[in-house]
Amino acid sequence: MFQPKVSRLTNQSRSLIIVFILALLAVVLLPSITRPANAAVIVGDEKGNVIFGLDNDNEENSFIQPEDVGPQSLNNTDLLVGNNGDDLLIGLLGNDVIVGGVENFVGPNSDVIDGGRGNDINIWAPGDGSDLYVGGRGHDAQIFAPILLDDNGVPELFYAWKRQIPHVDITNKPQFSCTIEEVPAEEKLGFQFVARFFANGNLAVTVRLKDVEQVFCPSPNAHTVFVADLTGYESTTFVERPLRDFRHTLIGAIIQS
Repeated sequence: MFQPKVSRLTNQSRSLIIVFILALLAVVLLPSITRPANAAVIVGDEKGNVIFGLDNDNEENSFIQPEDVGPQSLNNTDLLVGNNGDDLLIGLLGNDVIVGGVENFVGPNSDVIDGGRGNDINIWAPGDGSDLYVGGRGHDAQIFAPILLDDNGVPELFYAWKRQIPHVDITNKPQFSCTIEEVPAEEKLGFQFVARFFANGNLAVTVRLKDVEQVFCPSPNAHTVFVADLTGYESTTFVERPLRDFRHTLIGAIIQS
């Protein structure tokens, strides 16, 4: 049986989605907060929100990019703030604070995701770049899988758990695989693991993980998923599990496509 590698991961999956920006990216975007034509600055309320980046700070925006001058845009960068709710933030194009993103291979497409407090889920989808995901406090999960899109290429949302959520296509995907490596302390990189995603045997991206407890990877078989427990002793081993194990959980609702 195909066995990808991992580090540590949990078998629970009651996780809600919060994706928040790290301070460095926030500093870059703060000047645009009061300017509505700038990069999308969208702040959620106290409830759980589904927030998409508008991707409107780009060279096609004439307010941002005057004619006959050098590049002035932020290349579709969005600042998405989940506030105190358990949120799903999808940045779409650009260097965003997002759920994995659906940048469709358009650069720049490397993202910084900070979950903050709460049980967070970060979804990385093919087309996004190499990211850094900081789960923060709570029970946090990383999902590697294509997001189901509508006819306009936007993540399609479904109603479950009294909210809207995306679905991913994570089963019956023999072309995809994952490995996880623990970062040696002597590297002094500040994150504990790197998760590598492969397409047709070729390394596609490396996602850095800090304070993340679970990783979900596509399975080559139907109705199953590979799961790694980043808190366990078998820290570099994925275990193939049936989707039904995650029934009645938020993660289960997302992966039961």
